[in-house]
Amino acid sequence: MPPNAFSALLTPENLAPFVTFKERVVVFLHFIEPYSTVASLLLVTGIVYCFFRIEQIVHATKHEDEAHGGGHGGGGEDNPVQKRWDRVQTHLHSENESDWRLAVLEADVLLDEMVTHMGYHGDSLGEKLKGIEKSDFLTLDGAWEAHAVRNKIAHEGATFALTEREAKRVIKLYEEVFKEFHYI
Repeated sequence: MPPNAFSALLTPENLAPFVTFKERVVVFLHFIEPYSTVASLLLVTGIVYCFFRIEQIVHATKHEDEAHGGGHGGGGEDNPVQKRWDRVQTHLHSENESDWRLAVLEADVLLDEMVTHMGYHGDSLGEKLKGIEKSDFLTLDGAWEAHAVRNKIAHEGATFALTEREAKRVIKLYEEVFKEFHYI
C-alpha cells in the first residue's frame, strides 16, 4: 500500500467517529466511577456473606447427620444407631425366642435405613439389595442371607422355629454388614 493511500485513511473525517466514541466511553466511565466503588463493596460483602452462610449450612448438616446416626455410627454412646444396635444385642441375649425374633427384625430395619442412606432406592429392602453391585458391598451375600431369615420370621410367624444359635448367627451377619460400612 503506497504511503499516500494510508495517510488518506487517517484523515480527520475518517477518525471523527472513533474520537467521539472514545470520548463517549471516557465520559461514561467518569459517570459510573463513584457508583462502581459502591457496587464493588456490595459485591464483596455478598461474597463474604455467602461464604459464611455456606460454612453455617455445612456445620449444621454435620451436626444433623450425627444426631440422626449419620450413616456412620462411630460407636459413641450418644449415637442413636449405636443405641438401637445395643438394644438388638439386649434382645439377642434374652432367654425368650420372641426377643430373638425382635432382634432380627430390628437389625433388618437398621440395614434398610443404612442402605437407604447410602442412596439405594426401592419399595423394600429386597429391592434395594437387588440394586447393589457385589463389588460395592462385600458383605452383600450375608445381608441377603440375614434378610431371608427376617422374611421367614415376618411371613411364617410362629411356625418358623428360630433357635438361639440361628438368631446369633443371623445377627452376626448383620453386624458384619454394619461394620463394613462403619455404621456401628
